[in-house]
Amino acid sequence: MEAKAATILAASSETLASALIDVVSKNQDVDPRFSSYLEALLDTKRITVIDLLVATVRSPSASQIQPADTSLDGSNAERPSLYATILQLLTKKIASGIIDQEAMLFTFLEKLLPLITQHTSSIVLGLLVSTTLGCTVAQEALIGGKAKKLKLTFGRRLTPLINDLSPTNIQLASALSYYQKQYDMLDESSANLRNSIDMLGGVDLSALPFEDTVMDTGPVVTRAGLYIFLNALQRKTKSSQLCERPLQFNDVTVMNFLNARYKSDIPTLVTDLILAAFDILANAMYRAEPQRIITILRSFLVNKLPVFLGNYAALIFPPLSIEACIGQALLRIDPNAFPSLSQMFDFSSRNSVVSEARQEFLFSCALHQLIPEGSIELLLGDVPMQSLPASGRYIKTDLVSQCTTNPAKIEELIGELENMEGNAGEIAGALFDIITMLCNNNDTMTLKGICNCLVRKLETLDTVGLFCSPQALLQPLCHLLDNWQGHEDQGTIDVGKGLVAIDRL
Repeated sequence: MEAKAATILAASSETLASALIDVVSKNQDVDPRFSSYLEALLDTKRITVIDLLVATVRSPSASQIQPADTSLDGSNAERPSLYATILQLLTKKIASGIIDQEAMLFTFLEKLLPLITQHTSSIVLGLLVSTTLGCTVAQEALIGGKAKKLKLTFGRRLTPLINDLSPTNIQLASALSYYQKQYDMLDESSANLRNSIDMLGGVDLSALPFEDTVMDTGPVVTRAGLYIFLNALQRKTKSSQLCERPLQFNDVTVMNFLNARYKSDIPTLVTDLILAAFDILANAMYRAEPQRIITILRSFLVNKLPVFLGNYAALIFPPLSIEACIGQALLRIDPNAFPSLSQMFDFSSRNSVVSEARQEFLFSCALHQLIPEGSIELLLGDVPMQSLPASGRYIKTDLVSQCTTNPAKIEELIGELENMEGNAGEIAGALFDIITMLCNNNDTMTLKGICNCLVRKLETLDTVGLFCSPQALLQPLCHLLDNWQGHEDQGTIDVGKGLVAIDRL
């Protein structure tokens, strides 16, 4: 036994990867621990992603990769095959940035060619290719004249994969087509074909009898579509002028819309939702929006979105995780709007206002236990310059209890609504409970202090609006005023002024 263990320890990365796959492939069902074991070997660099891919390609049973293995949302009743499990793990590690050199990227792409040729309808393979082409190293290495022969070969192999994926996953096929064009992977014959198609611009295509044979397709999920939807929830237009107030973000309504659009594709839903939130903040910056708008959009990204994503965390099944979805989204955000930490010290840059948004979002996700704190540096691509809040994650009931005992704590909590730490939701919930309790007790003096604090800085009231609807917040206050007896308290006028100021918002 000791001799066998020593032989395993002394084996090369490729030998170890091949041996593992050969042993596991003999069993009908894949051990659920196999993916975690492989991931540990990759993290410790005992094996490399290239050697794992080569071993997968060379395995005599590699043909077991089937379209049915590609259900990434857990809807498939059967367990994914060994090879689908390996490809999903490779996708996760590449999204986390394990490929950090050009030579390593070129080798990995070259080893992918046999799989792409053999499996042109595999969604899990298409996701691996899309993630690889979208990583940071690929965006730098594949633009220009580098590895031209490899790019042309890869582009030719990519075309059948795009064509076969279009009927089943148009979003993934569109992403692959985008990378194929962006990196100049089309050869001269393909370019000539595209020019020939352009020459048909003057032909009346409506005369061709093809309408009856075209089948209607379902709604197509796009990056722009979710951006428009999410942006509409936070702004409204009135009299052709922008009314700069956040609308109610009703969790149930938004979830119903997203579930209708994305069906059971939860990983794509989470990735696109994060990306849309960053897009809204970036476009607000490019339009030179007022500071108050930038602040509320940052608060939505940091304080509201991680709480909302918690509803989907349990619906993403291994080997995928919400951490991988977050990593995939961060790879696709605009690098000019959200630079790395080393670029933040360029004071000539116009994006200094939102440059910390990525870091704040990741720490908020860690606070709400969506990702481990140790993954932040890997996802960020740099050493973080902040940490989790010293007070930890707030609990609403504890805050209500503290404020009941010490009313001065209320003003301190209202001031903390401006912090981009992820605790604003619990604070807003505690304020709602406290206001309701004070209204029931006719405690007008404490209510006056709360109203004055909220009106003094409207950004705090905007943040509360992300978690509490205006109707729910104002209803107990309006009820108090409607049923107030003037002789009960001399502070009625002051309270009324504070409530009227809030009602004008």
